Amino acid sequence: MIKKLFLVSILLSGGWMAGIAHAQETAPQETNNKNWFVSAAGGVQVYFSDHDRQAQFGDRLAPALDIAVGKWFNHWAGLRLMYSGLQLKGATQNGAHSTGEDLAGKPQAGYWLKHQKFNTYHIHADALFNATNLIWGENESRIYDCSPYAGIGLIGTGDAPSKTCVAGDFGLYNTFRVAANWAVNFDLRATVTSDKLDGEEGGRVEGILGLTVGVTYTFR
Repeated sequence: MIKKLFLVSILLSGGWMAGIAHAQETAPQETNNKNWFVSAAGGVQVYFSDHDRQAQFGDRLAPALDIAVGKWFNHWAGLRLMYSGLQLKGATQNGAHSTGEDLAGKPQAGYWLKHQKFNTYHIHADALFNATNLIWGENESRIYDCSPYAGIGLIGTGDAPSKTCVAGDFGLYNTFRVAANWAVNFDLRATVTSDKLDGEEGGRVEGILGLTVGVTYTFR
């Protein structure tokens, strides 16, 4: 599954890069320094690993933080470099990243599960596609834009047992313009990575689903 996700990301990035090359050939030189943007957001994320489904959903919700810098190369194609992360929560059977607290609602005998919590970081590059502009054309007075994206990067934790894994991500980046250069953003993202991230291997991939809300400033 991870290989398929990476292949899709590479194919999307290839088409995106071809579009960028064409845009740079046809765009006026004076626009090259425009449309850089920075963004920051906070929210929640939930981890899907080997034993997490045994825990209450509310106990698995963890804080999320996004900080990014990027550039729109034309009205539909952009690139951003982002830090995502902060913390993940779940359940562990082998004691990796255990809080020492038994999992509520499950007997210890036969389960041997404890709550799990660890800090995490995810550095990734995302290719952005402004679907709103692609479908309805560019409109600088438009309030709402929706941009699907796909990316690849590294995710890891410095907490023992520390791990660093390759990760693929995809999602929807939604912006609501509130001023000439300012927008409120809603970012819904799914991340797929190795089974080793949480220090416990179960023979299948693991994932993260997150939702963050923040602000974006675009240099025009």
